[in-house]
Amino acid sequence: MKLIGVDIGGTGIKSALISCSRPADGSTYKIAHRSSVPTEAKYGREHIVENICKAVDNYRARTDCAVIGVGSAGDIDDATGKVTYATSALPGFTGLDLRGALKARFGGRVVVINDASAALIGEVYVGGSTGKRPMMLTLGTGLGCAMIADKEKLGCGSVLNIRLGHVVLHEGGRDCRCGKKGCAEMYVSATGIKMNAGREKVEEILFDPACAAAVDKFCADFKAVLDHACEKYDPDEILIGGGVVEMAEQWWDKLKNMCAPAVADRLKKAALGNRAALLGSAYAALNGDYGMQMSYDK
Repeated sequence: MKLIGVDIGGTGIKSALISCSRPADGSTYKIAHRSSVPTEAKYGREHIVENICKAVDNYRARTDCAVIGVGSAGDIDDATGKVTYATSALPGFTGLDLRGALKARFGGRVVVINDASAALIGEVYVGGSTGKRPMMLTLGTGLGCAMIADKEKLGCGSVLNIRLGHVVLHEGGRDCRCGKKGCAEMYVSATGIKMNAGREKVEEILFDPACAAAVDKFCADFKAVLDHACEKYDPDEILIGGGVVEMAEQWWDKLKNMCAPAVADRLKKAALGNRAALLGSAYAALNGDYGMQMSYDK
């Protein structure tokens, strides 16, 4: 069968046409084609929703897909697909019935979950992560975090969306989009790296020896976040994903060397890269106990 996966971020909206022969078997999930459109968040809620619909229309208009899985930035009520909280990175999203908006436009089955949760579902159920208590941190425009609470029953409450990005890392520090100051995601993210160096392109910063101090600061702040995560949640595996990880050769070893062995030994680069949330949202849509259920020929 074919279905559509969507990954909504503050900068871009990715979508993919995904096929699977056995919905419960993650190894059968394959991306046939993927594309992206800009979020254009500065134009507000209705414009963002319209761009999400464009991303879906890339495939929905020429297929008979009846299932759409969505991973979105922000806090999501898994049961209803409503956005309960979003920072100014997605203006106007707080309170949005995103599932309802997409069902009204496309019909069929629509599941909306947090993007970090979607990425972790992808890594565990499609990518083959074997941790018993896996946690995933996604480093993009912000810092997302999710942890599996129950691997045996996928659905509402089984994946915890942990707001690690909004733990205050530096009191009185940088202004965060959530309204607080010094939140972790303003330091441990693409945004943080750019602010450290005072430059606009992460890839240029990470590959420029003149920016070594900015990368060192990023790693030191990342270590503090990891220490907090291990102490509070005690995951047995910490998967690191997101766009910044695609350039990990410039900072990965430095970070691990800063961490205590008990933390460093848990770190693992995510296997699926920027496909994780697309595949995870699709897997969740077919297998998770999220909202209204439908029957499928498995």
